[in-house]
Amino acid sequence: MKLTRVGVILRYNLIGEIMKYILSVLIFFLSCSILSASQWDKKGCARIELGVGQLIFVSENMRQSSEDASKNGDFDKEKELREQQNYLLESASHWATIYSTFCKK
Repeated sequence: MKLTRVGVILRYNLIGEIMKYILSVLIFFLSCSILSASQWDKKGCARIELGVGQLIFVSENMRQSSEDASKNGDFDKEKELREQQNYLLESASHWATIYSTFCKK
């Protein structure tokens, strides 16, 4: 059987479509198995929840301290405390994302 140029192109196209389908199916099954196994135990989730609350509490204390430093005219200290507050809030945000991904049903 002699293949023409169009026949060869169609054959490669078909192989490419089959490979896309197989890859899509593999990704689907892999993601399903990962998501089903990704629920954490209640003790670990409680620790994360407590940690997020503590980070937010400490960041609020940093905010109050930075406002006090601003009132006293210590702008370098205010900037330092604001940066620490931002770091704590960013950390709390990341941990809250982890909590919502692995602990909420």
